[in-house]
Amino acid sequence: MLAVYLTPNIMTSEMVMHMMVKTSRQGNSIVIPIPVSFNIGENVEYQPSIDKNGVIRLTPVNQNIFKADMTYDLRKSIRKENIGDNGTPDGYENVWND
Repeated sequence: MLAVYLTPNIMTSEMVMHMMVKTSRQGNSIVIPIPVSFNIGENVEYQPSIDKNGVIRLTPVNQNIFKADMTYDLRKSIRKENIGDNGTPDGYENVWND
């Protein structure tokens, strides 16, 4: 079952698509279909969670972008491109560890 309807987003005045989907069982799992229009793709990993109100959240699993090419040297590329440092940490600087 898939029902689609549009409502205005009160924050941006854009139209927001709402859908109703129905769960189904596949083996030992309950499956919730995600519309292809969300452009998620196949075999993408998500961390599922559910809050006290029953809201289900799917958070993409962060992947180390440097694992694809272990020889890539980010520091060397930063020096080569002459990218400066504004000196103000923003809390996301630790890209060297998983």
